[in-house]
Amino acid sequence: MEKIAIAGGSGLIGQALIPVLQSAGFDAFALRRPYTPDSLSGVTTIINLAGENLSAGRWTEERKKKIIESRVNSLASLRELVSHKSSTIKTLISASAIGYYGSTTSDRIYSETDPAGNDFLAEVCHEWESAADSFEPLGIRVVKIRIGVVLSEKGGALPKMMMPLKFGVSVPLGSGKQWLPWIHIDDLVRIFLHLLQHRELSGPFNAVAPNPLTNSEFMKLLAVQKHRLFFPIGVPAFLLKALLGEMAVVTLEGTRVSAEKLIKSGFKFEVSSLPAPSR
Repeated sequence: MEKIAIAGGSGLIGQALIPVLQSAGFDAFALRRPYTPDSLSGVTTIINLAGENLSAGRWTEERKKKIIESRVNSLASLRELVSHKSSTIKTLISASAIGYYGSTTSDRIYSETDPAGNDFLAEVCHEWESAADSFEPLGIRVVKIRIGVVLSEKGGALPKMMMPLKFGVSVPLGSGKQWLPWIHIDDLVRIFLHLLQHRELSGPFNAVAPNPLTNSEFMKLLAVQKHRLFFPIGVPAFLLKALLGEMAVVTLEGTRVSAEKLIKSGFKFEVSSLPAPSR
């Protein structure tokens, strides 16, 4: 039975992924720190999900440094282990994020061939992916999954977006025109499985559903599903910036991202669209 070690496996994605991999016939387990050669004994694939939570606090200079270093250093530690002659690692599948393209709102649709953006999130993703790419000279297949906004009621962005519903209303954030490049958690873990099984595939893949909604459309949809009122007047951008600081860009901007490369690789979405509310 092929062994799959998951760094950062105790989080939302890891806890959903492990049982799916096990059901597919893999011996999948969460890799515990400190990483050692013994913990990777017989392992053929590392799935890396490790990294400081982006939304755990305001982006002070200290936290920015920690966010980047937590991702880069985790991969550096793993690379040191798999560089040994006794290593059995053949594949690294590393998480990244659509923040790679930068936080912009426009009608442009970004694909995997586009360069990195120039803001903090783009810097994080670029450094993260560069650390993953350093495994390639060791003869290891490297896959980078640029993850969109994960929809799961168990955690991630969705419970936070649903918080206003507790007060009986749903409202857009800022202009509401920013795109929400979402992915359902069930499809996301199937993407990891798909890229694990198809060993001819490598490089970056956007993990987003093919039919995004704007923030306003999504918040209206939540209101309909939860039988709440929807007010089209958004939370002012200045208020979000006052509350969140630089991190407000995550809520105020949103990029359209293509899923075409993933679809052409043979992946079929189970949740490809959400029912867009009437405008």
